[in-house]
Order: sequence, then C-alpha cells, then structure tokens
Amino acid sequence: MIVIGITGGIGTGKSTAADYLVDRGFALVDADQIGRDLTADGQPLLEKIGEMFGCVSRDGNAGNGLVLDRKAMADLVFGDDEVRKRYNSLVHREIIARIDERIAALRGTDARGILLDAPLLFEAGIDDRCDAVILVTADIMKRIERVCLRDGADAEDVRERISSQMSDEEKARMSDFVVDNSAGTEELYAQIDDIIGRLGV
Repeated sequence: MIVIGITGGIGTGKSTAADYLVDRGFALVDADQIGRDLTADGQPLLEKIGEMFGCVSRDGNAGNGLVLDRKAMADLVFGDDEVRKRYNSLVHREIIARIDERIAALRGTDARGILLDAPLLFEAGIDDRCDAVILVTADIMKRIERVCLRDGADAEDVRERISSQMSDEEKARMSDFVVDNSAGTEELYAQIDDIIGRLGV
C-alpha cells in the first residue's frame, strides 16, 4: 500500500489538502494530532517536558494531574532555536513510534493509500516512511493573511514563526511534488488530482 507524505508550513493550506485526500479514500496518520494526544492532560510525557522546560502545572485531574501550558511552550520553542531542537528531539521520538505503529496497522486495509500528514516531515526524518512526498506551498503574504484571520495572530509574529521553519525552497528539493495553494481550493484540488493520477492510485 502506498504511503504519501504531505507537508507544508503554517498558512499554506496543508490541512485542506490532507482533508481532500482523506475524502478521496486515503487513511490519515496525523502527526500533529499524535503530538497533541501525547501532550494531553495527564500524559506521562508531560513529566519529562516539565523537568526539561517547565510550562507544566499540576492543575489537571487526569492521570498524573499535569497540564501543559501550550502557549508558553510555543513561545519558548519558537523563541529559541536550541530549546526547539531539544523539545523536538524529546517529543519526536514518541511521535515517530506512534506513526510507525499506525502505518503498520493500516497496511492491508481497504484504504486507497496511507496519508502521513506531518508539518515537520523532513525535520523529524520520517520522509523515509513515504513512497512519495507532496509539499504544499503558498505566497508568503497569503500565508500570513490566512494565519492572522484564522488565529487572530499578529502579522509580525506569524512572519517570525514562518522564518523559524525550514524554507519551502529546501523542502521542495526533497519533495516529489510541489503544490502551490496561493490561488484557492479549486486549483489546489486540481493539482492533487493530477498527482494521484500520476501515482496511479
């Protein structure tokens, strides 16, 4: 069964592209959701995060009672390259183990294929799980506009967050297909349909 990786930075519309592929019959493995599950209230990983970075309190009622302050953690991670590397090293190990489990469980099902949705596909080194990788890109100003509208974020904060991520140019060199989502969903869907046809799935 083919495994397609899909990646892209904030505001590119990667999730819209992933949703379309799921609608077309692909089984989803969502790296971000796995990460959220691993850092949900009461999860064991929060103990290690608290020891290494803080940003954890004992206000919860589930499991060990620990709760992650997601905003404080995000501010810390996106404000310091070394902190981001250490955090990713810790969390990515756990996420990758769950990804491998889910891909294995989905093989042999009647899905059209497996879609691995991972914004940090290359940074986490999990592109080798994929038979093909789609990168979703968009014009930088369009990306900033989308995130500001979606999250009520400040444009400069969004720009800084984008600049902290691996560039689209670097990701494009490692991807099999590049989809430009600057024009809107109809054009996006047409490009995805073309890729599916070229892959023969």
